[in-house]
Amino acid sequence: MIKNEQEQTGDDEIDLKELFLSLWAYKLLIMVISVFCVVSAGYYAINADKVYIAESTFALDDNDGSSGLLGSLGSDLGALGALAGISGADVSGAGALLERVVSREFILEVSDELDLLNDELFNPYNPDFKEPVWRARLKLLLGMQSKKQDPERIQLWNVIKEYQELVTVDETDAGTISVSVRHKVPERAAEIANHIVKKIISMTSQESIEDVDEKLSYLSRTLADASQELKDAQDALKEYSLENSTQAMESFTVGSVMLDDLRTQRQRSADRLEAILALKAALSEGEPTFQDYELLRKKFPQLDEASFRRIMGLSEVNSAWSWPSFRLVEQVELSVRDRFSSLDGEIRELEEDVVRYAISAEELATLKRNLMIAEATYEVLIQQVKSQSLIAGFKPDNSKVYAVADVPINPSEPKRNLILAVGLVLGIFLGSALALALSTRRNVYFSKSSLLNALNASHSHQVKALSRLKGKDLAGVQKQTEKKPLHWARQTVLELDILSGGEPVFLCDVSGEKKADVLGRTIAATAGNLGRDVALVDLSRPANQADTELPATVGNELASISKANSCSEYVYLSGKQNLDLMYSKSLRRILDALSKKHDLVLFTCNLDGLGTVMSSSIIDQPTFVVRVRPGRTSTQSIKSFLNRGKVGVVLHD
Repeated sequence: MIKNEQEQTGDDEIDLKELFLSLWAYKLLIMVISVFCVVSAGYYAINADKVYIAESTFALDDNDGSSGLLGSLGSDLGALGALAGISGADVSGAGALLERVVSREFILEVSDELDLLNDELFNPYNPDFKEPVWRARLKLLLGMQSKKQDPERIQLWNVIKEYQELVTVDETDAGTISVSVRHKVPERAAEIANHIVKKIISMTSQESIEDVDEKLSYLSRTLADASQELKDAQDALKEYSLENSTQAMESFTVGSVMLDDLRTQRQRSADRLEAILALKAALSEGEPTFQDYELLRKKFPQLDEASFRRIMGLSEVNSAWSWPSFRLVEQVELSVRDRFSSLDGEIRELEEDVVRYAISAEELATLKRNLMIAEATYEVLIQQVKSQSLIAGFKPDNSKVYAVADVPINPSEPKRNLILAVGLVLGIFLGSALALALSTRRNVYFSKSSLLNALNASHSHQVKALSRLKGKDLAGVQKQTEKKPLHWARQTVLELDILSGGEPVFLCDVSGEKKADVLGRTIAATAGNLGRDVALVDLSRPANQADTELPATVGNELASISKANSCSEYVYLSGKQNLDLMYSKSLRRILDALSKKHDLVLFTCNLDGLGTVMSSSIIDQPTFVVRVRPGRTSTQSIKSFLNRGKVGVVLHD
């Protein structure tokens, strides 16, 4: 399970080397497609219509009204206009300007002034255009009816659409405005660009003048209203002076003082009345004593006041106290009550007078305040009116054209270098995509490292000097390897001593070169030189007529066709080719006979015989020696080896 997870993780990863080599294998295809795309791009760049761009740069009047000859008048007018709900067009705002320049109204005005309807680039409408016959018949079959449209509306729509594509108005980083026009005719491009700039400046200047005039008109109306309000305030104050006293505030002050004095007298009378009632109550209970007097004086300190004793007819000395008669107390009580009632009446009358004085004073203060506001407003507005002559007589236009659109000399489109570069990139991209598709379809490994990782063999060797052994029989190979031993072959023999385990070893060439026979003879001859007794069966060898005359030496079905020292190469006598041995019912018996007679049994086959070897079930877990080659060995072959047995040694170029 862990192995499967590792294999799945390996499949999900992208091997950059494998990817590069897969593209490199189709380098000629990528080159051909790239050259084709570059040639096509060059042809398009040469034959495409030339387009010229004329550009003009300008800056509008700041129009903030905060400096210059008018001083702060502009901001004052703006504030007054804002109070009145008048908001002039923000002609200095680049965002609003950009929106207006591409609006339908502006475009149609420019179209009328420059006759864009008769410009083929802005109005590609063809009144003689007819739909193709196939399209008309298709619509007829589908039941679709073409609605006839107004030619004039179509032309206007074309002008608006093409204008928005050919005319570009942008704000630069420096705050200026750039107008660029694309056209096939350079003179026409410069004409349109300069005209649009002049129209924008004229439009914004006129709107600025109208905005100032509107605000001045409002100022005049406001001044007239302020003058009338001032006159009304003066008349109201005059009328009040005739009907009322202008000393209302002084009368209110005097009345307030008198009212406080009467309230104080009333309170003193109330305190005296309370003391008299207490004194009357003490006399009515019998003969009061000096102790009773002491208690009363603590509660009513008025008893010791000289004015109170004078009213009661007593001595003004505090230590000389004598109780008055009951009848005297009653008379004084009546006198104090009369005084108390009299004070209440006077207080009520004075309170009414004070309220009337307060209302009159408030009304007078309101009239004076209204008069002061009216005078201040009128004074401010009259100062603004004095500046109207400056505004009416001097309206500067600070708009500047920094770059007039000149007639362009060189076309800006098509950009040939860019088109060629895009063609090259597109060619490389398409070629690479096709190469990846073809490499995926081939389903082969393109890098040696990917092959070795996929086989997961315990040993791998690089095959060298194999071409000089081609065409030699076993004896010839044995002599050659004896003179010049091959290191990779000797290492392979040593490793097969451990890996074979007495079972046959299958040497398969899936590199596409079909050199399994040469590999088999080389390894067998090397093993013989190292003292091993080796049997070799080349499964890719067809049977010859002369083979039938050879005597059977193994299992009555194999005959030796070549021998060198202790190495023997056998041929299968019962079939048309040695590969038929894998279908024989006596295969197990033959294998056992070969294993008893020889130390090492080698079967060699190429890719065309691999399926037969894999389908044989005589050997459960065969050991494979595989020769691979990047770009030729398929993943399916690798999976077959891994599913059928174990790969002991991998041979590669």
